[in-house]
Amino acid sequence: MNAMTQQVRVAPRGAAPREISILGLIEWAFQRECASLDFDEMASTAGERPSVSPLWVLAERRHIGCKIDGGGTSEPHPDADIVASALASLPDARGGRRMAIWIAELARAGMRPDWMQGATTRCVPLETHTNRHGVRAKSEPCGSVEIVNRGRKVQVEMRWCPVTYTPTPQQIASARRDYLLWWDALHDLRHSFQTYGGLTAWQVIDDMPPRKPWLKSS
Repeated sequence: MNAMTQQVRVAPRGAAPREISILGLIEWAFQRECASLDFDEMASTAGERPSVSPLWVLAERRHIGCKIDGGGTSEPHPDADIVASALASLPDARGGRRMAIWIAELARAGMRPDWMQGATTRCVPLETHTNRHGVRAKSEPCGSVEIVNRGRKVQVEMRWCPVTYTPTPQQIASARRDYLLWWDALHDLRHSFQTYGGLTAWQVIDDMPPRKPWLKSS
């Protein structure tokens, strides 16, 4: 790497750290500071990316005290870089790279996982069609039956409407499992920052999103 194109960014000192939740910290890093995930951050110096934890990343960053960046553009705040590094090092037990990407994407959009609030399984037509009376369930023939109408026997077509159930209980359960995995990953990151620190402008507090927002008691 060309040393002439490098600049060292050192976190500003002197200001008292401000309190922030782990979710607020991640959203700040990826929304305001436009941080980005770099899964090969350690590969350039170690030959290959080791299996490390966010706590190890914080320790290494604290030991170095700075981050070397390429010049020419406005780089994120050093704390935002640390957040991105910790997230990129999320262990496989907490979802690894896939979870890191999902957390970052949600943070950029200011969103939380869709746990299907208010979802209940409903029986609905498999297909519908629109006529002058509005949207109607689509039916199809399923045989005929003989009836007596005014003393005469006539064949009357029988029809049925295929239905489905949506969302399924499995879909609701899957969405809520994904939410819990997201929450657990945030909890791990919160523990890492609270245990070691490593930030110059922020102090991570205990505040977390509800763990099971679908339960009234949560």
